[in-house]
Amino acid sequence: MPTATLTADDLILKHAANIAYVAEMETPATDLTEFTRHLDYAADNFDQASINGHEDLKTAATLLDQATEVEGAAREALLRRAAVLLRIVSEMTDEYRDMVGD
Repeated sequence: MPTATLTADDLILKHAANIAYVAEMETPATDLTEFTRHLDYAADNFDQASINGHEDLKTAATLLDQATEVEGAAREALLRRAAVLLRIVSEMTDEYRDMVGD
């Protein structure tokens, strides 16, 4: 059974709103460069709030940056690794919202 191709846009659509909230950005990212910048800011805010997993966001941002430098199977492998690390974004954001009372 073939797996669907994962794109950077898929990850942005899935996580940009939560990441923008934690990164204290007015609007969610719409491209990969902006998304990785938001990930870095969000990771710092999660770290300051002592929320576990912030290191994974920094790693995901690095993987996404690396994905822009390759094509084909190598790119998809990096995107899939980043997607695994980003799975916890929703839970982390919920915890962050609880902490800041929003």
